[in-house]
Amino acid sequence: MNALYSLYDALLSINVPADKARAVVDAMERDMAAILATKSDIELLRQDLDGARLAAKSDIELLRQDVDGARLAAKSDIALLRQELDGARLAAKSDIELLRQDVDGARLAAKSDIELLRQDLDGARLAAKSDNTLLRQELDGARSAARGDSELLRQDLNNARTAAKSDLELLRASMTIRLGSMLVVAVGVLFTALTLTLRWVIR
Repeated sequence: MNALYSLYDALLSINVPADKARAVVDAMERDMAAILATKSDIELLRQDLDGARLAAKSDIELLRQDVDGARLAAKSDIALLRQELDGARLAAKSDIELLRQDVDGARLAAKSDIELLRQDLDGARLAAKSDNTLLRQELDGARSAARGDSELLRQDLNNARTAAKSDLELLRASMTIRLGSMLVVAVGVLFTALTLTLRWVIR
């Protein structure tokens, strides 16, 4: 207010009419009341700022507690996850070891089966070789027997040809004799017929 009175006096000293100086002072007073902050306003603002600071500090503390709780929970979850991962690794290692043992057992069994199969194959080869030898021997025997039978058959055929030739010679001789006898008989019959004919004619 002292500043307004000083402003009023200064305006009057420079020959500003009193009503106009009063108007300027009133306008300044209104502006100071409406626009400019007073000490009480600043104090209230300071209290509001302090309250906001305390609230923000409390919120930050709560947020820090929440973050710490989240960190502890995450740390606990990570620890549990690490334990589960270690357990899974141990289980996987055990399963891999069992699988390796199974594979080794399967390899040994397959090796034993292959060895037995090889032995069976060798035995089959020996048996086939022996059977082949026996079959060759039987085939050679059959060939020899067939050759002997063929030779006997040839001899029988030659004997049959010789016998047939002899029979043909005998048949030819017999036919010749029979034909000769028939000719003699025919000539005799013819001669007798002629004789009887002549006798009949003479009578």
